[in-house]
Amino acid sequence: MILSERWDDEVVQQSAEPAFDEMYDVIVVGLGTAGSIAAIRAAQLGLKVLGIEQMHGMGGAGTLGGVTGYYFGTRGGIYEKVDQETAELEAALFQKAGGVNANAKSIVLERSAAEAGAVYFYDSTVLGVFMEGRQVKGLRWIGPEGIRSTGSKVIIDATGEAEVCALAGCEVRRGRSADGQVQPFSNVVQLLRENKVQHYYTDSGYVDAADPVGLSRAIVQSSLLETHLKPVYQEEARLLKIVPQLGLREGRLIVGEETVTFRDFIEDRYTAKPIFYAYSNLDNHSKDIALESEAQQDWSVVSSLWGLNFRLPIPMGTHIPRDTEGLLIAGRSLSLDHDLAGCIRMKRDMQKSGEAAADMAFLSITKDCTLKNVPYEELRTLLEETGCFEKDKGVEFKDSSVRTNNDFLACKWLTNPEEIKAGLASTKPGIAIWSAKRLGDRLVPRLLDWMANAEGLHLARHSAMTLGLLGYTEAMPVLRSMVKERDMFVPYTSRKYNQARGYAAVYLLGKLRDKEIVPELLDLIQDASTLPQMQTEERNWEFISDPQELYFQYFSYSVMALLRIADRHPELRESVAKAIQERLNDPELELKISFKGSRVIKYSMKERIAQLVRKRTEDWNITVQT
Repeated sequence: MILSERWDDEVVQQSAEPAFDEMYDVIVVGLGTAGSIAAIRAAQLGLKVLGIEQMHGMGGAGTLGGVTGYYFGTRGGIYEKVDQETAELEAALFQKAGGVNANAKSIVLERSAAEAGAVYFYDSTVLGVFMEGRQVKGLRWIGPEGIRSTGSKVIIDATGEAEVCALAGCEVRRGRSADGQVQPFSNVVQLLRENKVQHYYTDSGYVDAADPVGLSRAIVQSSLLETHLKPVYQEEARLLKIVPQLGLREGRLIVGEETVTFRDFIEDRYTAKPIFYAYSNLDNHSKDIALESEAQQDWSVVSSLWGLNFRLPIPMGTHIPRDTEGLLIAGRSLSLDHDLAGCIRMKRDMQKSGEAAADMAFLSITKDCTLKNVPYEELRTLLEETGCFEKDKGVEFKDSSVRTNNDFLACKWLTNPEEIKAGLASTKPGIAIWSAKRLGDRLVPRLLDWMANAEGLHLARHSAMTLGLLGYTEAMPVLRSMVKERDMFVPYTSRKYNQARGYAAVYLLGKLRDKEIVPELLDLIQDASTLPQMQTEERNWEFISDPQELYFQYFSYSVMALLRIADRHPELRESVAKAIQERLNDPELELKISFKGSRVIKYSMKERIAQLVRKRTEDWNITVQT
């Protein structure tokens, strides 16, 4: 047996012969949103359960983190009973709170775990993982009773950072492919207003939650921001506290036996054996969408579909680290791609993830089978009994070839060309753009005709954007005119975060590797004054708070388009790299963005863009002066 520990941020393994202090069926590490439900459910099923939590209470973001409301997710599962009991306890003992009462829920979770027979410790941290080959056998951890070694049949990693999985040597990934960046974090202020406990939050910055020094700095510095720590608080909004637990949206993701990706979703590939359904939009809080995947930009920038909700069937294998036994993941570290990490993280769904992991552990132990071989039908029966799997709402497929994401969307894709034409001619073109993209080559002759002969500007330009999505270079002249004009039209497709048509055209020309647009893009990054004034009347500008942010959007999309074009045209690489770097070297260049919930907090994106440019020029084997 070996003991795998972390020393100076490096995982170190050494031989060990542990004398386990005690044996458990299941150890749940992290008693937050997913882990508290996992511990309760496993204990209710009759398993001997140990819970380990580094904070001082259960419930994670929904209790200690002050995120008391629900943002989408699906109903059903044992968390519904917890929330019902929380409401009853609040009515009996607590000041009325907005959303789910955080203090009452923490008590209900503790009571439910204790009544079910689970043992749990707070202020406790995992130090190492005991393993035999790729089988996880137990943990070395420190808590109120000192350092202990505890064995188990199954460990559920609900840390939110896949820390146990990382210690066990499981493959993990973090952030988007361009630069490894995760979404911004938030923090919450708790106020007493109108005799009710209320919360508000702002996004406050970026942090690697696996870096303890950086995390500690973020906790302190973000709580001192003027959006939170004000010189004076009015009597009608009295400060109760700045919540110390950050709202971390994304961290490590495991590589599991199955992975769910956004590309799979948009290409109609789904599991036939879901254990629950997640439900949300592609809820990316970042404003540097130019650095995201092409799939996400196709969806959120060209089509402005940020706010379109969809259901995703989540398979069992997303909870099982690949090539590892005795270990499960629960919560936001599931085996997903970065794009979907913004969607499959909502509290309702993460509570379901915890319940599903507990059911999987129960069947593995009682059936004496590996986690990969847990019988799906029996697992689904357990999940249906509590409503964690919504039997009446689940979509059944006998033939995987007939599945389409029309079955999981809050809308239906269009198939009638005249309906698509009407949508493209409107101020809400997103559904029509994506519907036409899905039809592909079949609609191209009509799109070409609408682009060339349309009486209205919207129809011509939205047809060109759709053709650009489909890879047709015939769209380039119209797209170029949109860039040269700095087309400021912002559609109304999405409930929020619609994107301006001008820089959507920049993105598409980069996607098409258009050599002719290069001089225009170089001019654009050099001079912010070429952008027209933002007009607030009847505009949908919630994504862009001021002209500086508008320039950042054009700048970032132009830089990424130039890099893509130069990838295709090597003769342009040196001149493009030199021009971009000269602009980045300008000390007066500011590339700052604000965060959701505040126009006061500003974050410089200059170094992030510079790092991407340096990496690309190194790949080209070109040296430019920085």
